[in-house]
Amino acid sequence: MADGSAQPSASSRGGPDPLIGRMINDRFKVVALIARGGMGKVYRAEQAPLGRTCALKVLNPKYASEHDPEFHKRFFLEASIVSKLTHPNTVTIFDYGRTDDDVYYMAMEYLEGRTLHRAIREEGAFGEERTAHVARQICRSLREAHSIGVIHRDLKPANIFLVDHADEHDFVKVLDFGLVKNVENPGEDLTQAGLFMGSPKYMAPEQIKGEKVDSRTDIYSLGVIMYEMLTSKVPFDRPNSVHIMMAHVNEPPPPMRSINPDIQASSSTEELILKCLSKSPDQRFPSMEYLLNALKNVGGAAMTATLSGVLSSGDFLAVSSSSGSIATGSSPNQPMFVTQSGSGESGPLVPSQPTPPENLSARRQSTMILGLIMGGIVAVGLGGAAYYAMREEPTGPSQLAASASNVVVQPVVASTTANAPAAVNVAALKLDSNPSGAAVMTKEGKMLCSSTPCEVKFEGEDAKEDKEHVFVFSKGGFKDTVETVKVSDKTFTAKLVSP
Repeated sequence: MADGSAQPSASSRGGPDPLIGRMINDRFKVVALIARGGMGKVYRAEQAPLGRTCALKVLNPKYASEHDPEFHKRFFLEASIVSKLTHPNTVTIFDYGRTDDDVYYMAMEYLEGRTLHRAIREEGAFGEERTAHVARQICRSLREAHSIGVIHRDLKPANIFLVDHADEHDFVKVLDFGLVKNVENPGEDLTQAGLFMGSPKYMAPEQIKGEKVDSRTDIYSLGVIMYEMLTSKVPFDRPNSVHIMMAHVNEPPPPMRSINPDIQASSSTEELILKCLSKSPDQRFPSMEYLLNALKNVGGAAMTATLSGVLSSGDFLAVSSSSGSIATGSSPNQPMFVTQSGSGESGPLVPSQPTPPENLSARRQSTMILGLIMGGIVAVGLGGAAYYAMREEPTGPSQLAASASNVVVQPVVASTTANAPAAVNVAALKLDSNPSGAAVMTKEGKMLCSSTPCEVKFEGEDAKEDKEHVFVFSKGGFKDTVETVKVSDKTFTAKLVSP
């Protein structure tokens, strides 16, 4: 199915498959075998009476009795939890259940594409922008899961599926929530004591040591995935699983350029990934929201602009002198317009509001905004492989290509007239860190600049001399530093402390 190659027929593996042609609970007609593994099989099926093609995951009845007595309970837990997730970057579960003769099944959307594991194996290292594009989508999927207390715990390239979605390449579907943990109800964690669960190459130190896991556990795994996308290799690869896990616990990740000298990434992106790979969860990004905001500045050319008259009291503009990037934010209820070049976002113009920009329809806003600015602005331009959690990676041709529309918007230079509004008070703070190269965010997690030194500008009430602003300085290998700075200070350098 979805991985661009034919699968072995059932007959080639020892006779006809008894499920092919069967109707499961009067709803799903099994059409063909897609994949098989130790835990079960995945079939292409048709849902009646809709005629919709779907993927049907069916458990191997022998697996539960031989390997994991709680497997059926975990299977239904996975299905019930994932069915609550609605984000487009998460595989959709249509139905699940059990037949009278104990066939356990889960029906989900049928995907055409390939796993991230296979894409890296076939194409080698990704570029920085493509890596960030994929990682941002994973963040969005997991952000929703974390918001309802669900931790994935088995995030890896084999559980990330890439499809072509309309005109967008590398559209992500996060798959296989088979090791989900509901942190809001610990009693629902059905992992069997003493049973090894997880993928050693992508496991966080606290998961390996059997300590408390939370959303930052998934952030560590995503850090490993980004490391692999940029270098084509994982940070820790040893002859056996035990040595791999001990390396996660005890060894610092090797510099990415020592693994791949041709890596296409800025130093700020390397720092971002190293922060995700911190041994202590407290030293990682505190949530997927923080990481997502940081990833929005990856790509080297993230640019923003404000329209004359749009900014009002409470808005800020940050310019990074080291990377040339500009980040614009606003206080609640103060709308403005933002454009990012090379960011991989879905549209060129995105309204920035207290809720994350990606939750709004960029394309709807684009038409309206372009009409306003044409005269004065120059524009340049488990699931699925849950299906595949238990399958053998097939081979076969498939093509994916990253694409992005680069748009740079220059601010309007308004002419001065007799009716022009009074000048707005403007102030600037120059921010640095020791060592430099730290990302600076608001306490709410909005990224102001991707790398110190940088300058943050304020307008209106926020530009008054006695106004205080709270900044979070974040750099891989150091504790997050929270500082309160007055506008009157003009310059401030945060001292970063090692963990």
